[in-house]
Amino acid sequence: MTDKRIRQTLVRMTLIGLAYYAGAWIGVHQTITPEGIAVLWPPNAVLLAAFLVLPFRQWPAVAVAALCAELAADLPSFPLPAALAFGLINLLETSVAAWLIRHFTGGEFSFRHLRNGACFLLFGPLLSSTVAALLGAGVYLALGRADSSYLMLWRLWWFGDALGLLLLTPLFVTLWQRLASRHPLRFSLAGGAELLLLWVATVLIGMLAFVQDTPTQLSFHFSPILLVPLGIWSALRFGVAGATLTVSLIASLAVGHLTRGIYPYPGIEPQDAVWVTQEYLAIVAVLSVGLAILLHEIAQQRLTLIRQDNELKAQNSLLEARIAERTADLEHANQALQQANTQLEKVATTDFLTGFPNRRHFETQAQRELNRLALDQSKAALIMFDLDHFKSINDIHGHEAGDAVLRELVAPVQAALRPSDLFARLGGEEFVILLSHANRQQARHVAERIRDALGALEIVQGTTRIHVSASFGVAQWDGSADLHRLIQQADMALYRAKGSGRNCVMT
Repeated sequence: MTDKRIRQTLVRMTLIGLAYYAGAWIGVHQTITPEGIAVLWPPNAVLLAAFLVLPFRQWPAVAVAALCAELAADLPSFPLPAALAFGLINLLETSVAAWLIRHFTGGEFSFRHLRNGACFLLFGPLLSSTVAALLGAGVYLALGRADSSYLMLWRLWWFGDALGLLLLTPLFVTLWQRLASRHPLRFSLAGGAELLLLWVATVLIGMLAFVQDTPTQLSFHFSPILLVPLGIWSALRFGVAGATLTVSLIASLAVGHLTRGIYPYPGIEPQDAVWVTQEYLAIVAVLSVGLAILLHEIAQQRLTLIRQDNELKAQNSLLEARIAERTADLEHANQALQQANTQLEKVATTDFLTGFPNRRHFETQAQRELNRLALDQSKAALIMFDLDHFKSINDIHGHEAGDAVLRELVAPVQAALRPSDLFARLGGEEFVILLSHANRQQARHVAERIRDALGALEIVQGTTRIHVSASFGVAQWDGSADLHRLIQQADMALYRAKGSGRNCVMT
């Protein structure tokens, strides 16, 4: 243990010992009625508060300080064995209560959660004080000083200890934790004025509530009730700290009247008057402090819900942004895919050199068109042509020249066709045309126009001028034959055109 920790422990032992001794002195000299009845016992509240807020390793030092203070307070009135027994009973009561409370509340204790307040009430005033009263009443009987029954002694001890714990322990714990956190009670000017008004009203009403001889006083069973709203007011406006201070003020007023022999209601014995007052103070303490704890926990849960809601909104916004980003990426990917598919479809169906449909696409489109024409009982014709001596152009002028020839013939051929006519390159220098709603003569006329246009075509390749001609085969569709049969017929006509000297149209 370091020197700093040793000094800190010694300081705390001294302060707790002095506070315990002061509580015992107050309990003996300021809370005893003229009939010798103890209203409450404050020192155990000091000891329980110390056990609740200090780490377990400092408990032995706290116990030694409290036991020494107990002996110093009791030895003038009791023999050493009795004083030692009283001190051990008080240590047992408070240490067991503190261990149970901290065990069931998670170690770190504060009057900020309703569960903590319930554990304090159960294991402190109700359980530990009850057991300690059983032992303390036995010590009194053993001393031979008791003029009451064991049950009466037990009840006196229990009420005194329980009420001291109930009234003062929340106050000591709350103030200690406020000071330790370096955030003492802070009020605005308006808040301070409100708290002062509250306490002035408490004092004035308390002076009337606990007196029976004043002509203007109200009956006991009603006038102390006027203090209950003040306890609730303090809980609503000033939290646990304000409620504990107000309850302590109410208790001090009640105890002050009792110790001066002023009992707030007539017709019953002083012992019963003390018990009824103790019960009343216990109810005010539980109601006010419990309400303050409940409101604090509700406020904390509300803040937690607000924080979680903000975090959820932030997460939702982030998720929505990511979804929007992913959606945009997906849309871009879909567009790119569609463009790629369109490009692939175009590559798959178009002749790369001339830009016109290739053989596969032509066969699909032409067969569909023939099927439609068959339903309408319409006519059609097909033209096949290829360039004459195209191989010699490639051999003499090169393939670039041959490609240029194929590209240049597209325009004159297209100029001779209707938009509805199907034109395709079958391969090499061979082309095919399907004319809808046309007979053989009309198709022959179109073929002659194309032949003349190609004959007039001049392709310039560098310094070379190339002229071309083409041979044509025309076939009439009979309305029932399929496309392949029609192509065969046109191809046979084209073969005859080549055999007739080329640069002509055959049917």
